Amino acid sequence: MSAHNNQSNRLRHQAGLRSGTPGTHSGYSSAAYSGAGPEDDAAQQTYDDDPNGKDSRLKMKISMLKDVSITIGDEIRDQNQFLASMGEDMDGLGGRLATTMKHFYEMWARQGCGPLFYLCLFAVCVFVFMYLYLKFR
Repeated sequence: MSAHNNQSNRLRHQAGLRSGTPGTHSGYSSAAYSGAGPEDDAAQQTYDDDPNGKDSRLKMKISMLKDVSITIGDEIRDQNQFLASMGEDMDGLGGRLATTMKHFYEMWARQGCGPLFYLCLFAVCVFVFMYLYLKFR
């Protein structure tokens, strides 16, 4: 039973889980933790010698995460403002496009199918030119 407890404590120690009596820096008491080798003694020694080192590293990482989250929040706020202004611009563009299409339909109604034929011929010529340009480039 004692060998099982030693192995269990060693595995908990390697996983970073606390075992033993509360109030010690690492959470282990010398009675609850009896390492089987020099690596375990060295690990125990680093836990006992430098309890504030882990705290300072943890605080540093937390402050870095806080700075990153603040930066992300600022970026999100800027992107939302940009998207709002872009939406307003698109609304204005939609109105201009609707007016242009209205003028096109009025012109088509007055002049018949002639302008529509020329528009289609122009579109076909542009696509043929683009095809030839990309093929023989």
